[in-house]
Amino acid sequence: MMERKKVTEYVDIQAPREEVFDLVLNLKRRMQLSPLWGVASIQEMDPNFPEMGSRYHVKVQSGEAREYDTVVTEYRPLSRLAYQLEVEQQTRVTWTVQQVASGTRVVYEEEFLVDEENQTAVTDTVREVIRNWLRNIKNYLELRDGRIKRLVRWLMDRYFLDLRKDQRQVILTVLFMQLVGIISFIMAAIAMGIAGFVTG
Repeated sequence: MMERKKVTEYVDIQAPREEVFDLVLNLKRRMQLSPLWGVASIQEMDPNFPEMGSRYHVKVQSGEAREYDTVVTEYRPLSRLAYQLEVEQQTRVTWTVQQVASGTRVVYEEEFLVDEENQTAVTDTVREVIRNWLRNIKNYLELRDGRIKRLVRWLMDRYFLDLRKDQRQVILTVLFMQLVGIISFIMAAIAMGIAGFVTG
């Protein structure tokens, strides 16, 4: 028996509302920040997106490849974007962007049908993906103040976000190993300096 479940999560971002909503509308960038990037990809989009009734086509490559259309059901500039996935689960998603004291709040709501036997596991998985997605969006949009942050964001836009998930992991592993090497070198240099001072 199928049951309808709803998951709601939100995050506060220190960035202007316009910039946050622009990211919600930027399908490619939004998907690149999703934990599902590389599994799901946008194939084509109506030229009048995000107007009501416009649609875009999604391809999922996880196990068996499948495709579906997503139809916009509500669009309010700077405020709300809602759409429905034409899938068996009848998934409905709403992104709401609000001005708050700490900056901009993004509220994500997802409703879907799920088998009663698997509802806890499926709902927990969906919630975890959403939380990670919102955290990625927050971290990305907050790379805005200061030269270093703006440089990191430029590098992400130019190189990193276009990579597949497995390619990103390779780069992060290499960077981590380089960081460990640098720290080890510094620690060794400090130890040698202390040893020289003590024996000197």
